[in-house]
Amino acid sequence: MAARVEALRTAGQEALRAAGVADDATAPARVMPFAGRSVELDLAIVERLARAPDPEHAAALRTLEGAAERAGWKAVVKEARRALYRFGQRGVAVPEAARVETPRRPASSSLEGYLSAIDGRGDRLVWLVRPRREGGLLVLTAILNEPTGLRDVSIAELPRKTLRRMERDLQARHHLRLVPADGAYCDALLAEGFTRARATGAAGVGEYPTYRARLTTAEPAPRDPPLAARVLDATEVESAALAGGVALLDEPEFTTWRLERPALAAHLADVAAARESPLVLSRPQQEERVRDVVARAMRELFGGESGVAYRRRLEEMAYYLQATGRRAHALVAWRTACALAASTAASAGIPFFEELTRRSFAVLLEEDAARARDEAKGSVLVRPGAAPAGTPRIRAPR
Repeated sequence: MAARVEALRTAGQEALRAAGVADDATAPARVMPFAGRSVELDLAIVERLARAPDPEHAAALRTLEGAAERAGWKAVVKEARRALYRFGQRGVAVPEAARVETPRRPASSSLEGYLSAIDGRGDRLVWLVRPRREGGLLVLTAILNEPTGLRDVSIAELPRKTLRRMERDLQARHHLRLVPADGAYCDALLAEGFTRARATGAAGVGEYPTYRARLTTAEPAPRDPPLAARVLDATEVESAALAGGVALLDEPEFTTWRLERPALAAHLADVAAARESPLVLSRPQQEERVRDVVARAMRELFGGESGVAYRRRLEEMAYYLQATGRRAHALVAWRTACALAASTAASAGIPFFEELTRRSFAVLLEEDAARARDEAKGSVLVRPGAAPAGTPRIRAPR
């Protein structure tokens, strides 16, 4: 256990270093902005704060300890409390621990929730169901996008057998499987999605408040923590290997997870330019140029708000994978989401995102090559020095 904690702490120190935080930096104002992103970073921050036994650092440690307890990061809680105990032995005034209260959830236990996987565009299907006293079900169905929010919503009164038939048809015809989920959580997702959609002026969702009022009049529950955090053990997540993220992309639900051409257009042109310059660049230079282009694309596509969206998608997929009996994949998905949240260089060094980017480039480059071959075959013009497509080359006599 001690060796594993030390390995996590070392990784956190490396992340702080990469973010430009000096090894001797211990001031709370310098290190606390990185708190709460991952177990690794929090362990490293605890070690930094523990170097300076004074009231300011004690207060920061207590804050970090409370947040880690709410997140279920037991190793961080233990290390922070150990540091605070040592502060107390040295006569430093240590703040009292704040009482951690579990947020009260609205009385919406009668709601049933169902969630599909998230596709490559960030879309998923959400069902929110309430049994009716007079029989049958009231079913709200919605398309929810991460990050843009609610995209489509409708409501209907259905017998339960009809709902089950719809569920079977979706899986049989469209390979779309829904898994049971906490109804209050699904309600929170939809409420958040409506707020986002309304902020962007999205059409087709204006009836959502009216539809929801037919299901419940309670205030929406908080979304956090995500469902995966409630069903996956934090210690197991910490032990999951990030390298397993590559295998996630081979799971059926991830087959549509590709970066679209508009997002990669400028970078594709740079890759093509590097590959088509054999007289200017050597092969190793070409490969280095391509790696630089890919790294730049990853920084742009998985940093900032886009990075937050991908983190949340993986958090949701972690629950879906757990609910469909793929616990090992669920742990890796959650671990990858945590790594992205903690990363100070977008997604650099995270296998899932590196492989996702590589595969996306490969698909689009092959499409471009196939298009060029088709155009060459159909061309009636012959460029100077080039033989028509399909014409055997004439070799010089020996």
